[in-house]
Amino acid sequence: MNTMKLFLSLIISVVFFVNNTDAQKIFATRNGKVNFSAPSDEDVKAVNNEVTSRLADNGQMTFSLLMKGFKFKYAEMQEHFNDQYLESSKFPRADFKGTIVNLKEVNFSKDGSYKVSVKGDLTMHGVTKNITANGTLDIKAGKPVTACQFTVLMKDFKVDASSVTDKVSVDISCQYQ
Repeated sequence: MNTMKLFLSLIISVVFFVNNTDAQKIFATRNGKVNFSAPSDEDVKAVNNEVTSRLADNGQMTFSLLMKGFKFKYAEMQEHFNDQYLESSKFPRADFKGTIVNLKEVNFSKDGSYKVSVKGDLTMHGVTKNITANGTLDIKAGKPVTACQFTVLMKDFKVDASSVTDKVSVDISCQYQ
């Protein structure tokens, strides 16, 4: 009987150890920040400070935001953005699911600044497109802080904003817990 207890204890210990060594660390935030601006017009810019994001130490990354969360300098611009261009009532969210492609260059347990490339699917206005963005991932006191910038062509997402701009520059920054 003692052999059986010892064997069972050993099995439970091995399963617990294996599960713990494979467990990934997931960082999250609910107040990430996305800015966008039209390169040709100083007034066409907005910010959304309510971006939800998750980052796992295996390189998986997600972002999600409500389109109506973007705040503009002028109320009329915000109204046109939501009603005419992005049709926010019909397409309320933008989502990104991707992976850090050069994860081997990042050490989540060591403070420092790492250049990263993230590749994944951006869904906006009912259209999903594969994108790649370069940025930085800083580890500060064991917590990641990310920043990246990329350009979105409005026609790629079937957004007709040609009267205002054909593309926007997007800046994303997140401080994870």
